[in-house]
Amino acid sequence: MLYQYRKDYEKITMGLLSLVDNLTSMDLVNQEMQWYDGSESRYLFLYRDDNNNWSGLVGLEQKNSQLVLHQLVCTPSNKEQLTYNKILSELSQRFPESKIVGNLDTRNICQRWEESLRHG
Repeated sequence: MLYQYRKDYEKITMGLLSLVDNLTSMDLVNQEMQWYDGSESRYLFLYRDDNNNWSGLVGLEQKNSQLVLHQLVCTPSNKEQLTYNKILSELSQRFPESKIVGNLDTRNICQRWEESLRHG
């Protein structure tokens, strides 16, 4: 289940952001969090798995009728397409008027999710 970022989730969020490949220092993690805080059109969501563990993070930006997926990171034990599909499906329910699109780093995950929707 997805939870929108709140200040009391800050340490969990920082830990999950530190799993992003290009955020190699806590300074970069802090800059990334500030970037999301800097606009009402940017969102961070945390994901709890079926065991109620924090196991993923999604970073999005609303651009007109599209939601651009900037980050989708999961803990190593949950880093699989099935988890990504659950997260993206829940996002599409939260934002039914928006199309979820990936950036260069996340487009393959989005494409595989869309294929899974077509093939059931």
